[in-house]
Amino acid sequence: MSTKDPVDYPFTFSVIPETLQSPFKELFPSYQGGLVSSEPGNFVYHPLYSKNAHEFYHFGIRNDDVWIRTFPRSGTTWTSELIWLMMNDCNFDVANQIPLTIRAPNIDTCYATNSESMASQGFSSTVPTLEKLAELPSPRVLKSHLPLYLLPPGLLDSCKVIYVARNPKDALVSFYYFHHMVKFFQFTGTLEQFAEYFIQSKLMWTPYFSSVLDAWANRHHPNMLFLFFEDMKKDIRKEIRKMCSFLNKQLSDEQIETLVEHVKVDNFAKNKSVNLTVEIESGLLNKGHSFVRKGKTGDWKNHFSPELNSRIDQWIEDNLAGSDLKFVTELEQQD
Repeated sequence: MSTKDPVDYPFTFSVIPETLQSPFKELFPSYQGGLVSSEPGNFVYHPLYSKNAHEFYHFGIRNDDVWIRTFPRSGTTWTSELIWLMMNDCNFDVANQIPLTIRAPNIDTCYATNSESMASQGFSSTVPTLEKLAELPSPRVLKSHLPLYLLPPGLLDSCKVIYVARNPKDALVSFYYFHHMVKFFQFTGTLEQFAEYFIQSKLMWTPYFSSVLDAWANRHHPNMLFLFFEDMKKDIRKEIRKMCSFLNKQLSDEQIETLVEHVKVDNFAKNKSVNLTVEIESGLLNKGHSFVRKGKTGDWKNHFSPELNSRIDQWIEDNLAGSDLKFVTELEQQD
């Protein structure tokens, strides 16, 4: 199957044969139609997205939009809460009353609103439509895991874009737990099995490196702020000031300290506005899992076998060949 919108859309999507076969279909029983890959780019996503991908590509952007881009489980929620508060005069009252998924929605998930099966899983009550995003008042804070080339052309030249990169080892582990937490994924396998699909780019939102390297290549663009998750863990105050400078926002020392306290992991995990309480209550997430996990750099050491670590190291080395991008995978001290 291949789909392409005839009106000014330069991408096609084709089903990845392996995702229709064993053992993939047993490990991911919810992917009845497999996953699709874009051409060009080889971006992997849900087939429902491919049917409406042109709508995302032609989504109306505004000059005062702030876009947060990440690979999943790389500090997206953490950064989004910070940015929304910076853009809204640190209005913690509103932030605590309205879920972050509404204040700073993820454009990627809008495809789910077109599916009856996903609506039956509770998506319709928690995921906005593209039409709703278009109606949001300015300045909008929007987030996406889509690569830049699948987002509206001219986005980087028109809007502020903040990219947060997390070292692939910890991102992999957190992504694995995410696939056990969200009922939609229904992943039934082991970390080792998951890691192989991660490396082979056979999971939604992969390849990991193409998105990160594309953002890294654009890091000097005046509208791009490239951040590392690990830098935020090491010195969140410094990174908050960096975000403020990028957004031309001035915060007092007292406001910055309030922000720091607000986004501490323990406080975040208890904050119903950001911990997906609504999604849990609507049945989207499996109970017993926490959307806000440890948030620690180096947690991969508690999960990787020596063999898996060696395999991941080689994969990282191969993909970073010729690039000056370097990752920090351990921290002596972190917030």
